Amino acid sequence: MGTAEFATYGLISLIGYIIVGIRLMNLCNASGVSHGWLAFIPLLNFTRWARLAGKNPWLVLLWFVFVIPGLILSLIWLNKIAEKTGTKSPWYWVYLIATIITFAGTSALSGTTQVIVTLILTVAMIAAQWMIFDPTKGTSTTTATF
Repeated sequence: MGTAEFATYGLISLIGYIIVGIRLMNLCNASGVSHGWLAFIPLLNFTRWARLAGKNPWLVLLWFVFVIPGLILSLIWLNKIAEKTGTKSPWYWVYLIATIITFAGTSALSGTTQVIVTLILTVAMIAAQWMIFDPTKGTSTTTATF
């Protein structure tokens, strides 16, 4: 991956992170989950996912010890959030497939093909999170603080 491709990927990822953070914060506020601003802090944003899914946010510590179980937990939480907001089909599946391909499959590609596929999958994950974190469909969840 060259400098231009890396910069493009970084810019798209940063813009997506901000957009999804705003949407997640709004969903937290609509659902009564405290500290929605944590949506903008890496890894701590998953504590908001856990709260929205009605799970213990301390499980996020798994990310620091075991990356794969942490990733699996976050997918389970996203599934719960999608069920609660009524946006499960097809957006959860778009996110799940894009995540699996991104983490497991793009290393098999090379050059421009890898960059294009990675960018498309990143945009797909951003779009799926945007749809799942719909604050107009937010439901009441546990309001315990973290």
